[in-house]
Amino acid sequence: MKTKKFYFLLMVCALFTMPFTSCSDKDDELLTPANAVSNLSFADKDEEAGKIGGTLTWKLPFIEMNIDEYVIYLSATATERGTQIGTAPHGTISFTIPDGTAFNNYLIVIAKNAAGESTNWASIAVTDKTPEVPEPHTPETIGLFILNKGNWGENNASISFYNFADKTVIADIYKIVNGSGLGDTAEQMLIYGSKVYVTVTGSNRLVVLDQTGTLIKSIEPKKDGAPQSPRALTADGGKVYVSYYDGHTVAALDTASLDTTGEIAVGRYPEQLTVTGGKLYVANSGGGDFEKGYAKTVSVIDIATFKVEKDIEVIINPTQIVADSQGDLYVVSMGNYGDVPATLQRIDAKTGAVSTLGNATTITLVNDKLYAMDAPWGATDIQYKKYNVLTEKVESEKFITDGTSIGAPGKVAVDPLTEKIYITESPYGSTGTIYAFTADGKLEYKFDTGGYDVGAIQFIVQ
Repeated sequence: MKTKKFYFLLMVCALFTMPFTSCSDKDDELLTPANAVSNLSFADKDEEAGKIGGTLTWKLPFIEMNIDEYVIYLSATATERGTQIGTAPHGTISFTIPDGTAFNNYLIVIAKNAAGESTNWASIAVTDKTPEVPEPHTPETIGLFILNKGNWGENNASISFYNFADKTVIADIYKIVNGSGLGDTAEQMLIYGSKVYVTVTGSNRLVVLDQTGTLIKSIEPKKDGAPQSPRALTADGGKVYVSYYDGHTVAALDTASLDTTGEIAVGRYPEQLTVTGGKLYVANSGGGDFEKGYAKTVSVIDIATFKVEKDIEVIINPTQIVADSQGDLYVVSMGNYGDVPATLQRIDAKTGAVSTLGNATTITLVNDKLYAMDAPWGATDIQYKKYNVLTEKVESEKFITDGTSIGAPGKVAVDPLTEKIYITESPYGSTGTIYAFTADGKLEYKFDTGGYDVGAIQFIVQ
């Protein structure tokens, strides 16, 4: 009888693939499980670094008859038990690891019964899921918005788009998108946030567009029934500030609601304006009634109170003003187009003192470098100077270095990312041309803007 029982146990061992040494004819001896689970799977769902959470799954052993439960461990290695984090009853194929469980390198599952844990187990390496960090985005200039002022009184102002990728121009995108013309005599364009702001002075319009050129709102300011003629733009702190040429005022426009939140009187016929150090500076030209004498002040507005603090006296007919990173201001006064020439001046931010730097008809300030072009009407010797505003010295006597001749240059613009230089030429009666130069002043290419009298260039950065 004992012999038959022994051979029966041998057959069970063979069937269950159990090691021979674990089988015995001793009815009272319970042995630890010999079989292990397989095909472990786990994907961390907890995105906090150093923490894990998720569902651990496995495939049951072929024979589970002597297994009571499965013990789950987290361990630094696949060969040591590590820290027990829970158990699962026999017959189950998964275990939920709560979010926030401290990370370790391996998960281990071991079969167990009353005799103890198996010496065989299954393990899986753990990968700690952390939030995906996007690749850093490098801003890139993809093209230009070009504001063509149009010929005075001919109602042909327009906006062109120049695409850097294929070097093509789309002319009059405002009309293409909106089905109507922009208006008469556009003066300035500003990209601020997601919107594009354009003053169309001759038509008494301030138009607000999205970056496809679609009209969002047209503002036509009047005072006592008379048009105020939006002229120039600057922006700061969620506000766009607009000079009203015929209104002799500056208005504040909330960029979210597009409602005017304030308006204040400044000097006669205000032109460009800029913000620095909590102050709004406005160039008052007096150009609209110059027979009375040109104006010669820069109004200083405290933005917090929106009141004029004082006026700074400069050379007659100031039209352009920009500020550097230190808060110093640079002003172009156009003079009287005769014995008082166009002059570049600097206003010290701390003292308010005004000094003369030289002659210039137009300027742009990029990366604390001031590009000053002096091209009076009819001039043949055009000056292209570049100043380092931090050292307050001339950095280059000629920022156009290859001898390129431009008959009647109008505006200069510089890409803040590449410092490439763009100069406009707008002969009366002909469409405008833009000359594109490298940062060191060598001509790369030129193109026709498809519109008349280029007034402004804005760089489209993505």
